[in-house]
Amino acid sequence: MASKPPRDNDLEAILEKVRQVRNFDFRNYKRATLQRRIERRMNATRCRTRGAYLALLEREPNEINTLVSSMLIKLTTFFRDPEVWVSLEKVLKELARKRRPDQELRIWSAGCATGEEAYSIAIAAAEALGPGMPGPELKVFATDVDEAAIAFARRGVYTAQQLEGCSKERLARWFTPSSGGHTVRKEIRRSVVFGVNNLVSDAPVSRIDLILCRNVFIYLDADLQKRVLARFHFAARREGILVLGRSELIPFAARLFEPVDLPRRIYRKDGRQEFALAPPEPLPVPDPPSPAHVLATVNAQDTQRNFLRGIIDSQICPIIVTDAEGTVKLTNQAATRLWSRSEAELAGKRLASLGLPGLNPDLLVEQTARVRVGRSEREVADGVLETPGAEPTTLRAQVVALRTATGETQGLIYVAHDVTSLRGLEQSFQRATEELNAANLRLQTSNEELRASNEELETTNEELQSANEELQTTNEELQSTNEELETTNEELQSTNAELDATNRELAHRTHEMDALAFSQRTIIRTLSAGVIVLDAQGRISTWNLAAERLLGLTEREAVGQVLWTLNVPALARAVQMRIRKHLSENRSLRQEEISYQLPHGGRGRATLVATPLIMDSTLLGAIILFEDTTRASALAQENRELKERLKK
Repeated sequence: MASKPPRDNDLEAILEKVRQVRNFDFRNYKRATLQRRIERRMNATRCRTRGAYLALLEREPNEINTLVSSMLIKLTTFFRDPEVWVSLEKVLKELARKRRPDQELRIWSAGCATGEEAYSIAIAAAEALGPGMPGPELKVFATDVDEAAIAFARRGVYTAQQLEGCSKERLARWFTPSSGGHTVRKEIRRSVVFGVNNLVSDAPVSRIDLILCRNVFIYLDADLQKRVLARFHFAARREGILVLGRSELIPFAARLFEPVDLPRRIYRKDGRQEFALAPPEPLPVPDPPSPAHVLATVNAQDTQRNFLRGIIDSQICPIIVTDAEGTVKLTNQAATRLWSRSEAELAGKRLASLGLPGLNPDLLVEQTARVRVGRSEREVADGVLETPGAEPTTLRAQVVALRTATGETQGLIYVAHDVTSLRGLEQSFQRATEELNAANLRLQTSNEELRASNEELETTNEELQSANEELQTTNEELQSTNEELETTNEELQSTNAELDATNRELAHRTHEMDALAFSQRTIIRTLSAGVIVLDAQGRISTWNLAAERLLGLTEREAVGQVLWTLNVPALARAVQMRIRKHLSENRSLRQEEISYQLPHGGRGRATLVATPLIMDSTLLGAIILFEDTTRASALAQENRELKERLKK
């Protein structure tokens, strides 16, 4: 027996966190698929290790919702795989022909995602039922574990891309145009009932004529596949139809259902298997009552029930007692402790539908059927009970029948034993046996070598089948990613065209602005008056050649400095403070006949004008003009003196 891969504690902790927060149990999903989904989210969130990603889940609960959505792949379209739908249309016509006038045609679309497949089967069934349909005769139950996907499906609005698989005739007949694309007609929407349902833990829909569950099993491990198939077998009517995905070739399905079209994965519930699994009709109980009869009637006799409860509670092994139909009647305290469920949660429910971990699905279905009909006295099967934070527990469960004196089955008893230690001894014994076999293999003839080669080929074939399932899953992911990339590429092309046009416009505007800035700077530098431009904090951004000549500081010394902190020989401190006060009050200042010290010595006269630059009540800065009026003042003085002499 191949050993299980070593446990990844961080991975198990992530799955346990998802189960606690969202009540999604992914522990029995295929590890390779889960690892790819988690690693994709780790790359998106830039987490280097799974431990770091687990810490992120603790901090950001919304990331758990994103992780669950990435694990639940919703790759589906209308009438996907046309060859399968051709066969399904024939099956639906046969079901419609065999249906009684007062009987519903009941269909279950399990794992319906966003509803495309559920509406597709409803349309095909309505066409098979004939004109005037669908009416109350058609009922399609569409279920999925994702509440957001179910909410989307209930709206029944799909884009043209989602409807590519739908023919023009069906599009015109069963859809109406709407602003969001096309809406499914009310006649079809009324016949489809959407609901949230977990195939593993929730009760299945019953009395189903056709079960459609495609591309769900490829994500489940072998034990979980068997458990869900057993639920489907219970839910289907006699000769009901089961349809799986093209990549889902499950040997256990052929043991419960009869293949109808194996290449397209269409099965029919085997009537013989139905008879073998069905409980026998209850028979009259002989008098006086036997011990088996006492247990079968325990519900009506309180004294005997308490006595029997004391007996089974005294046992240290978990015990579950059912009637002949598989309905739980009694459980002892060891069973309620082991599975952490009260007796009220277990009593009155089918044991096979409870999904108790550690109970092998084969034991609950096929082996129980052999005990019930008398082909075997007892059956035994092993299972593994996974416990978070602890090593797995190996359970060995056996089932025996409670029979009357005449040999009729009145009930069943299931007893579980913890054989973890025994299993370790068995594995040690197996390793010793394997070592002996290896020694014998070295002495075998060429015929035995050929047999060993054949076993290797069988192992390789199983690995190839597993790899093929993973490739199918990866292909679906790549298809979904490719569609997203195509959409993103179109958006990027459109955005790129807009950016090119914007860049050209910006380049033209930049060229104009550069030319304008050059002209402005040239004009300012050639003015005869000193020009000083300040920003809102008083920092100098412009200092022209005239300012260098008149004020005694070079442009390199002045630009970038705060004017009020500079020692400018031509501007007295009082003048600077007056300028600063007026600008802070958003007022202009004009001062004439300012006496200042010339750079080459002597005194001169100048006119100073300070103007604030204001936009929308916000001060952007200021411009200061400093114009030398020494010569003009001297000429004016000479003119006045000349006039006075002329008057004399």
